[in-house]
Amino acid sequence: MNRKQREAAKTRYEALRQSRSAAQARQAHERAQREALIQDALVKPARASRAAGLCAVPACLDAVESKAPRLIDPPYDRAVTRLLQLPALRLVREWRPRGKGRDTQFRSLADHLLAKFPVPAIVWNAFHDQHAEDLVPLAVHVAAGGSLYELVRTSFAIPLTRRMCHDLLKTPAGYNLLVAIRRVQSRAAGADIRFFEAWRMTRYAQQVGSKEDETFWYSVVEWFAKVPMLEAREIGPLCDYIDGRRREDRTFTMKGRSGPAMIRAMKEWHGTLTKEKRVPETIFRSSGYEDAELHESRREANGDYIKEIWRIKEVLTAKTLAEEGKRMGHCVYSYAWRIEKGDTSIWSVQMEDGHGETGRWHMVTMEVRNDLRRVVQVRGRYNRSMTSKELRIVTKWAGINNLQIALGPW
Repeated sequence: MNRKQREAAKTRYEALRQSRSAAQARQAHERAQREALIQDALVKPARASRAAGLCAVPACLDAVESKAPRLIDPPYDRAVTRLLQLPALRLVREWRPRGKGRDTQFRSLADHLLAKFPVPAIVWNAFHDQHAEDLVPLAVHVAAGGSLYELVRTSFAIPLTRRMCHDLLKTPAGYNLLVAIRRVQSRAAGADIRFFEAWRMTRYAQQVGSKEDETFWYSVVEWFAKVPMLEAREIGPLCDYIDGRRREDRTFTMKGRSGPAMIRAMKEWHGTLTKEKRVPETIFRSSGYEDAELHESRREANGDYIKEIWRIKEVLTAKTLAEEGKRMGHCVYSYAWRIEKGDTSIWSVQMEDGHGETGRWHMVTMEVRNDLRRVVQVRGRYNRSMTSKELRIVTKWAGINNLQIALGPW
């Protein structure tokens, strides 16, 4: 191993060490908070009602920890806390854990506390979902023996038919509940698995909108299902275009629109964005994640090693965002309003190797969902996919910032 390889290995080790240290610090902080809550509950014991199965959440957490300690560690701690905040049918101290895996134990706890009748495993995944506040009422309703279809018909934003509700309850428990809902929508519309895998990764499928918005986006799913020979990589850009059109005109619909015409209009729209001349002097609020400088090397055909410096920087002004979109030939400038809301941040990944006119290359643009702590999109010029090296760089940076990677089409 030569000196450059040792330096690269040292850099990788340091990034991994920092990621592990950050995770350990976070777990220690969360453990300290739980211990403080438990101590507070011991000082001021809550009165438990056997009829309702209620107790203070800290005391219940203590009871759960004594029976299944692993359910108190992330990421299950949040789901357990949500579960314990609900009125229960039975006391926590009477619960007898079932199974050895954490999933099985959590479901047995949920069954014990809430279920009047047998509940499909997929329903309990509502407590783990990013949109638990929208989905937990569904789980509680089904656990109490209520009709899922009646709940959807009266008080649930996402439109589901009786057949779709039946399909949802039969979905394997390996899916998150919201993803399972998008799956049954795609199946009902007649879309194939290729579309579903691309659609589930878009921001429009990863959030629960109003009833009006959800009805509109299901009409989009139905439209996609009827468009022949559409490439999966076109689904993300088309969704961005459709969203832009609808924000301009709330009466916009998919009726009577052909696939080729929509693709032409989408490309014209993206081209207009990259040629935007009047850009507002907007400064975006920082996401709080760290920029990074990573050192790599590559071997040329003649056997020489070229040193590479990879820099990942957050885009913090509207002007820089427009320049990034123009330089890379994609629609990232249309994300300005999302960045201003604070739920999204855009990052430019550049590589410096001393070659070419400037010695610096703009490699890919990256989107991060700040609220989900996920890298959701990474694309190069004209929406090309990442290379294996670019994926390695992005993975290192995500590790430094303790982010997940969940990539889908742009």
